[in-house]
Amino acid sequence: MDKETLPNIDHIQKLLLYGGPSAQLQQELVKTPGAEISVAVLYQLALRHGVISPTAAREGLALLATAGTAGDSGRKILEKVIADSDFLAVRVMR
Repeated sequence: MDKETLPNIDHIQKLLLYGGPSAQLQQELVKTPGAEISVAVLYQLALRHGVISPTAAREGLALLATAGTAGDSGRKILEKVIADSDFLAVRVMR
């Protein structure tokens, strides 16, 4: 994975992910040393697509394919989006 193509996430503390029929908070993804790649990929998808859809999730999984265990938290979130055919809205917490 080329970190140069991912957006800068220095300003992000965590991502809040909203989805489901009433757009409720589904999950938080805190930027920790082991989750930085996942945060950067999910943030990039949100910037690029507005929301994380199943199509965007597939794109994210392709980006995370070479991240190894560093991308596990993001991979689980994206796989759930695809399995549920859901959309996630992303809110950035600074």
